[in-house]
Amino acid sequence: MLALVCAAAILPSPSVDQLRTWGLETLEMIRRDYYMPEEKMYGEEFVPGERPKQVCFNWSSGVLLSALAAGARHDDKVKPWLREYADSMDRYWNPAPPVAGFDVLPVPKPIDRYYDDNAWMVMALVETYEVLKDAKYLDRAEAALKYVLSGEDEKLGGGIYWRESDRASKNTCSNAPSAAACIAVYRHRKDPKYLAKARSIYDWTRKNLRDPEDGLYWDNMDLAGKIEKTKWTYNSGLMLRTAIDLDKIKQDKDLENDAGELMRSSIEQWLDFEGNWGIKDEAKFSHLLFENWAYHLSHNKPADLSKAFPIFQRPLANLHDKLRSADGHYGSRWDKAPTQPKYALIDQASAARAYYMAYETLKN
Repeated sequence: MLALVCAAAILPSPSVDQLRTWGLETLEMIRRDYYMPEEKMYGEEFVPGERPKQVCFNWSSGVLLSALAAGARHDDKVKPWLREYADSMDRYWNPAPPVAGFDVLPVPKPIDRYYDDNAWMVMALVETYEVLKDAKYLDRAEAALKYVLSGEDEKLGGGIYWRESDRASKNTCSNAPSAAACIAVYRHRKDPKYLAKARSIYDWTRKNLRDPEDGLYWDNMDLAGKIEKTKWTYNSGLMLRTAIDLDKIKQDKDLENDAGELMRSSIEQWLDFEGNWGIKDEAKFSHLLFENWAYHLSHNKPADLSKAFPIFQRPLANLHDKLRSADGHYGSRWDKAPTQPKYALIDQASAARAYYMAYETLKN
């Protein structure tokens, strides 16, 4: 790790203030090109010269809400955008039994709910509550967490399914953010059942979906016990976050070791040192790994953070300077420039979130 930090330190990096500026510029671009004023919502994609035709899916909404929350912590201009959009999320709330939760698109519509979508919304709504100090957002976050936890059963010894209507697999992408969501709600409600559930979900995921060779996480296990071994950045990123948060609360050396291993292995797996310093995955996944690298640093600060952090500033400089379109939009990856004149909202929101989270880490 030290050698990597030293190599990174000689590369040009954006200043702390530049990161904040890039975050706000990206949110302003989203507001300009994706906002649908009649609905007070945002479109799923943007094609130059056209207005958005369809409101975004709930996964995109969760990323954008988290980006707006991060922006509103530092730029007052963003606060009304955050409040308006958080209120608009009620349109995705599907009250149908067995447990109410966020649907993939605004209701009324047939049920199509995902446990991971709801976990992302829990975390984004908790952040919204922390910024705006309005308890209704924490209440909705806790209600969404109730839906998330309804996705668990005893098959395979526990674990949360991915999709309500197709309980075919238990995925890291539904379990890791669910554990993190439990901790997010626990911080404010102090209900010990959420802390216990975070630990049990973390332990189940570690036992069943962790690659023992490098500590990174596979994608899913089906009900026959077969493991799909693709590794995505965000899966390891959210297990990293959960290990950090549980360790802060429980002071558990095993959790501290897990976090350190995930940090080292994920950098080696996904950061392109020899190429453009991109993260070798899709933007909608990469920003979550990046954010939790920063999160790890913020809780385990080296003696000189200014020398350690350029390893994470450099991917953002590359993203901003090399991987945008001529009109300032971001493509679907953090290691390749966009080639199609169609830009997904989730990719823009991922960049905005990353800029602000890097800014937060450095300024502190």
